[in-house]
Amino acid sequence: MNKILTVTLNPAIDVRYNIEKIEMGNVNRTSTIEKNAGGKGINVSRVIRQLGGAILSTGIIGGYTGKLFLSKLDKDSIENSFLETDFETRTCIAAIDKSTGKITEFLESAEGKEKDFEKFLEKYISILENGIKLVCGSGSLLKGIKKDSYNILINEASKREIKFILDTSGETLVEGIKAAPFLIKPNQNELEEIFKKKLNTIDEIVNAARIIVKKGVENVMVTLGENGAILVTENEVYRATFPKVEIKNTVGSGDSTIGGFAYGIAEGKSLEESFKLGVACGTTNAMLDTTGSIDLEILDTVLNNIKIEKAPNN
Repeated sequence: MNKILTVTLNPAIDVRYNIEKIEMGNVNRTSTIEKNAGGKGINVSRVIRQLGGAILSTGIIGGYTGKLFLSKLDKDSIENSFLETDFETRTCIAAIDKSTGKITEFLESAEGKEKDFEKFLEKYISILENGIKLVCGSGSLLKGIKKDSYNILINEASKREIKFILDTSGETLVEGIKAAPFLIKPNQNELEEIFKKKLNTIDEIVNAARIIVKKGVENVMVTLGENGAILVTENEVYRATFPKVEIKNTVGSGDSTIGGFAYGIAEGKSLEESFKLGVACGTTNAMLDTTGSIDLEILDTVLNNIKIEKAPNN
């Protein structure tokens, strides 16, 4: 069984406003509006499902928006098992100015309590013991939950020899590194935040990733936007690049990259093959208007044009 578990501890209802031209200080009317179940782990789930993988999505939700969230997951045929609490799941708004293509986001924070995480942990362990191949923990944490909460999830997976991919940022990522997950995926800015300095060259980025690998993280993938991505392991460095494509929407591209990579690993593909698939999924997402989604026909074309260079990790 190759089922992948995605963990979204701070999910959201994602509201997307498409506006012909945003005028600050004035009334702006939307041309179209979309409401979807959101959160980084949900984007990962959607991509894995589109690739044909087996997926189970879990996390913590609550209130009216939490019920709406679950209904959206069911509509998208994403198998799920969430802990329901008394706290209201957040709403996040993305306003797209169609005249410029720029996206303005309004992201709510959401409350939670440590006891909610403790209850979730019981559910999580039960799920792990029922045939999970790989876990992807994505996104931020609810306010009120300890910053090292992912560490506990990583350790529980490790006890059962289940690989854990961590995609978060800031203090939560710094803490998560201590639990030595199978892979982390910072973008360049997030990596610079860890080291509190600017990384100006590819060599500097690779060297920073090497430091994290030496701390016990098996693999560090750094996404570089239009400049591709780098994967650093104990023994090798992979660099992925792709030809210039028309970018429509980069929101969810990092999650799509994780989805492709996780699917590849769960299906027994090599690190290099999984890395290539991940970068191809992230690129495909950026070519679409939707968030955290891929088109298989476009993916096939993109995949054929991804170039992977490999060098020893000296």
